Amino acid sequence: MSSLTFTLKAALKKRIDCSPLTPDNLAEKSLTEIAGIELVVGKSTVRVDALFELSEGDSNTIVFANSNSKLDFIGRNMTQGSITIQGDVGAYLGIFMEGGEITVEGNTEIYTACEMAGGQIKINGNAGDFVGGARPGRRNGMTGGMVIVTGNTGDRTGDHMRRGMILIEGNAGDYCGGRMISGTIAVLGDCGAHLGYGMKRGTILLTQMPSRGITANFNDCGSHTLAFLPLMFASFKKLDSQFAEVEAFSRVQRYAGDLAGIGMGEILVKV
Repeated sequence: MSSLTFTLKAALKKRIDCSPLTPDNLAEKSLTEIAGIELVVGKSTVRVDALFELSEGDSNTIVFANSNSKLDFIGRNMTQGSITIQGDVGAYLGIFMEGGEITVEGNTEIYTACEMAGGQIKINGNAGDFVGGARPGRRNGMTGGMVIVTGNTGDRTGDHMRRGMILIEGNAGDYCGGRMISGTIAVLGDCGAHLGYGMKRGTILLTQMPSRGITANFNDCGSHTLAFLPLMFASFKKLDSQFAEVEAFSRVQRYAGDLAGIGMGEILVKV
């Protein structure tokens, strides 16, 4: 069966809260019922069929066509099914997501995978600031699931991250892994300034030394052979990602920190 498709009719002047349009919320709804759902646009609400052309299909596999960066909250609280976004997408993609898959054929804005708990998000482009982070004023970021970014991420990737995995094929911005509590971030490219700032626990895995180096807040623990790394890379083989092609390695230079805090986090750099 074909996918339930929402094709954006025209360029948008205001941001749209697309959180009602998930497989969970649309299950067993008719196309007429879906068309009549009210979405928050600015300070008012607008019917779905006023903004999108609808194509009937399986509500467990949703497609957003002609998407742009003003579509916010796609995949909020999602627990099942799949969402494919053909184009760019706005803020808070996959917030509170617990299961299912989201694929973006473009770029995402701020707070992608914010407080995500499960499932998988793959971004075939760049992601904005605070990937896997916490909302303003909150202290728990991503707690599970996987995020794959084929391009670059903005600043503060994994801020307050507690569990889960973020795989970055490009470069990460400043403060990557900042205030991280647990979980894993792996980067194939370069990292910006203040890597691991305020990090408590967790692992940042790098295939090259950052151009800005490692700050003095991290203690150089020497080179180590870590048996878990080949097992981790073996688990990547099933992924549609450059990480599946990375030759497994176990020898790394280990840095422990942030020593300004409890210092139990680690940055591992391939040697």
